[in-house]
Amino acid sequence: MELREIDKESYQKKQRKVAIIFCSIFAVFALSISALLRNYYGNPEGENMAVNMAGVLIGLLITVLIYSQVYTKPFFDDLRYSWNLKRTALKIQNHRHKWEDLLQSGNQTAATVLAFYHKATLQLQMLEKNEFGYNETVDREAKFLAECDKQGLSADAHQFSIDLLEELN
Repeated sequence: MELREIDKESYQKKQRKVAIIFCSIFAVFALSISALLRNYYGNPEGENMAVNMAGVLIGLLITVLIYSQVYTKPFFDDLRYSWNLKRTALKIQNHRHKWEDLLQSGNQTAATVLAFYHKATLQLQMLEKNEFGYNETVDREAKFLAECDKQGLSADAHQFSIDLLEELN
C-alpha cells in the first residue's frame, strides 16, 4: 500500500453522498418490504415485530448487495483507498508497542512501518477533520523521527509494503 494525495473536499463530498444514498436505499427497501410482509403475513391485531425485523433484514441484505456491486467503480477509489489505509494503520496500531520496541533496538523495518503508520494516521485525521488527534499525532511523529535520527535509521514511509507486517509473526 502506498500513500497518495487525496483532495479533502472531494473525499468528504463523496463520503457524504455515498452515506446519504445508501441510507436512503436501506430505508426505502426496509420500510417497503416490512409493509409488504405485514400486509401478507402480519397479525391484524398488532405485534408484528418479527415480520418488521424480517423486512429490515431483507432491506439490509439488498442494500449490501447493491453496495457490493458498485463499490468497485472508479467513483469509490478514494473511499476504498481510505478504507484500506485505515485497515493497514489499525494492523500496525494493534502491535505498535512491539514495533516501538524493535525500533529501540535499531530495526530498520520497524522504522519504515512506523513512518508509514504516522503518515497514514495524519492523512486519515486530515481527511476526517480530526484536529484534536492530529496535533497529538504530529507530536508523536516528531518524537519518532528524533528516535530514528538517534538510531541512524531511515524513516521513509514510501518504502513500506504490507509484507513488512509479517516480520512480527
